[in-house]
Amino acid sequence: MKGRTRPRSPAKKRDTCRVPLLQEDDQRTWLARKSAGAAAIESVALMPRQPLFFRRGNRAGHLVTISFEGVLRVQEPALLVALLENGVSPAKAFGCGLLLVRRLG
Repeated sequence: MKGRTRPRSPAKKRDTCRVPLLQEDDQRTWLARKSAGAAAIESVALMPRQPLFFRRGNRAGHLVTISFEGVLRVQEPALLVALLENGVSPAKAFGCGLLLVRRLG
């Protein structure tokens, strides 16, 4: 039996797999946390998408994806530019966590 040096957060990971955020409140909280300091969320609509299936070596997996559509108010332009350049998700290789923004109006 392997010992753990620090406890794992059950909300984020289970063993070695990430646990998807399935509740709308959790998804909204995730978006707010990722955009904190760069932009304030004024309104957001959540649109579930088809899961993405993949294979890594001999293990199969899937990603639960969602699209956010809404209005952000820029608070710190430099931080927002960094988010646009780097994305906000650990699954960027699958096209997740990439931001598309445009001026309102």
